[in-house]
Parts: sequence; C-alpha cells; structure tokens
Amino acid sequence: MIETTDTSLTIRRTFDAPLERVFRAFTEPVELEEWFAPAPGDVMTEIQTFAPKPDGERSIRFHMDDDWFGSDGAFEEVVENERIVYTDQWVNFPEAEVDSRVIVEFSDAEDGTEVVLTHEQLPDGDAVGGAGMGWENSLGNLEEMLAA
Repeated sequence: MIETTDTSLTIRRTFDAPLERVFRAFTEPVELEEWFAPAPGDVMTEIQTFAPKPDGERSIRFHMDDDWFGSDGAFEEVVENERIVYTDQWVNFPEAEVDSRVIVEFSDAEDGTEVVLTHEQLPDGDAVGGAGMGWENSLGNLEEMLAA
C-alpha cells in the first residue's frame, strides 16, 4: 500500500521472512546489491560506500547500458531490527537531484515482517511518483530474493 502527499510517500509491505532477515537485507551491502535496483531491466547496483551506523556514509551507483545514476547520503539512525533513517541525494539524475530523507521501520507481523518505508522531502508530485515506482520495483526484487 502506498500513501502519498505532495512531497512524501509511505509504503507498507509485509514480507514472508523473519524480521532479522529482512533487516539484514537493508544493511548488508552484498544483499542490498542483489535487490536494490530502482529501475526495471538490466540495472547493475554497485555499493561504493555503505556504513550503516549513525553518521556512516552511503554511496550507491546504478549502471544501465552506458549510463549511470546514483544515491549518496549518510545514516542518521540505525536501530538493529527496528529502524533505519538516512539522507538521500540522487546524483547524475537531473530530474530528481534533491536532498531527501528515508525512514524504514521494521516490525513483526502475523505473516512475517512488516516494513513501513517513508521517503520525505521530495520536491514535488513528479518526484514522489518516480520515487514510488523506484521503491515498488526494488521492494518487488526484495520479495523475490527473500522467497528464493
């Protein structure tokens, strides 16, 4: 389920996997490279820097054909198996070069693990829609990875 405002989106999704497993998928670079691809098709995700701790840096690149775009930022908060908060700035992606913030909350659910992901401070409705499509694609990849 996606809820949107003019400058943010919230996605609620339940994964058929234990909470610790889902949290690890968000914090282990090798796992993140496997599922975190905001565009469909042949996208290769490359983790350049990823230190999931307060003030730890994050730098991710997405390679498609002969082009690339990326996401840089820093972790503000990491509470194991509960919550991750980080800043996010797209690079080499002119339509969406903006500083935003992502909050990911994890909780046990009857059918596995509920993830509530909120992407805040997006510049306008177009960016909200683009971020929503990107997250839906990535979370679909995560679901497939967890089911394998």
